[in-house]
Amino acid sequence: MDKQFDLKLGRRQFLAGAGGVLGATAAQAAVHAGQGADLWQSADAHSIVLHDAELTLPAPVVARLQANGARIVALQADPVRLWRGEWGASLKHPQTRLFGVTRWADLVIVRGLAAESRKHLRYEQLNADSGYFSWLIA
Repeated sequence: MDKQFDLKLGRRQFLAGAGGVLGATAAQAAVHAGQGADLWQSADAHSIVLHDAELTLPAPVVARLQANGARIVALQADPVRLWRGEWGASLKHPQTRLFGVTRWADLVIVRGLAAESRKHLRYEQLNADSGYFSWLIA
């Protein structure tokens, strides 16, 4: 005979459980935050680097990324058109990792589009001097 369990939680139990999950997530994020500098070095043939067209990536960085097989794409217009256009198949591919250096608005748009392909934001960091975010979506 099947038994059904009554899983009613009180507000305190729910908040305690949610706090534990958030604490574990924050601890994991702190561990990965130290890996931000190494993050770009992991770009390979399954990587696409999106950057704001107004931002010029340093030549040594571009050379290193291209030597590893990463494809570099300047966001010159609407990210949605890029996602739905010629780059769409590559951006949506399950193995593709998206690296980026963009403003907040473009990050939010790309993050939403990537979520449609079950890709999620794994890392982000704001450069306060420039106002650009460095991020990884996988």
